[in-house]
Amino acid sequence: MTAQAQMFRIATWNLERPKQKGWTKNQRRLDKIREIAADVWVLTETSAAIALPDSYQCVASQPIANYHQPGEHLTMLWSRWTIRQCLLTFDPTFAVCAEIDSPFGNLIVYGTVFPYANDKGHSGTAKCWEEHRRSLQQQHQDWLRLQQQFPNHLWCIAGDFNQSRDDSGWYADQQSVDFLTTALQNLAIACVTQENFQENGKLNRSTVDHICLSHSLQAYQPVVGVWAGKTPVGEAMSDHNGVYVDLQVAQP
Repeated sequence: MTAQAQMFRIATWNLERPKQKGWTKNQRRLDKIREIAADVWVLTETSAAIALPDSYQCVASQPIANYHQPGEHLTMLWSRWTIRQCLLTFDPTFAVCAEIDSPFGNLIVYGTVFPYANDKGHSGTAKCWEEHRRSLQQQHQDWLRLQQQFPNHLWCIAGDFNQSRDDSGWYADQQSVDFLTTALQNLAIACVTQENFQENGKLNRSTVDHICLSHSLQAYQPVVGVWAGKTPVGEAMSDHNGVYVDLQVAQP
């Protein structure tokens, strides 16, 4: 019998802090999420106003005191595949992590946000990119710890990286870009969304939302897609692009 390919899709999108009463804009966001129809979503700067169907299970980061409105979360992970367990992260307000089933085997999904360039940190005095670099080092230590705990699992790290990794220089601290590249290589993980979407005609701007996958998942022919933060007629959904990656699953 000839094998047929079935798609497994992972997507991530920063939703620019949806308001509970922002019905019109929220509906556009939900329509796009339904259109993309990912099996696993990492949504960042999101809220309970963007609720996926009951066919998904969800893990959410804890709200940040004196910053988030009720129902807001920095990171939410949604999965159509069974979430086996939630795993602790270095900062439960920033990152969420879960072990999930997948057609390829047990998969660790780490959803996160790296601080933006001018984040002043808890002290209020951090210099440009300082918090970004600090958080990146902390999260790297988190990945090392978790990979030691689950040495045979596949990996996906996704979210708002706040760095354009396409060599455009649009929004990037080269020191942080280089650090992340080396860190991922040492973990046998690759960022699969760092292509230049402007040069290849997929989009008219760079992206800072990214998806990284275990090297071994390259065997499943990943195909990257991207969409703009506006509808085709120019209606706003988010100030971020969204990205997804499709992995082909051979079925008998």
